[in-house]
Amino acid sequence: MFITSVIELGALVRSERKKRNWTQQKLAQQVGVKSLWISQFERGKPTAQVGLVLRTLKTLDIVLQAGNISSDKEQVDSMDIDLDSIVGL
Repeated sequence: MFITSVIELGALVRSERKKRNWTQQKLAQQVGVKSLWISQFERGKPTAQVGLVLRTLKTLDIVLQAGNISSDKEQVDSMDIDLDSIVGL
């Protein structure tokens, strides 16, 4: 799945949270933030802190890949990102 906006990223997080039948409060406890932060992130708040975003993705086992999309948009040069080393877990 290609995420091209903070709104899409927030929707992905919401979807993964709901698959686990977690409330925003439960996810917030797991991440170590307030449920208001989760709510704002899921709605696509553009100023969410990157470290907290990465921690949230890690908590939900969402794999992050970064790369360049070729001009035909069918091939992607990607590299895996080690969230553990970034988040410090």
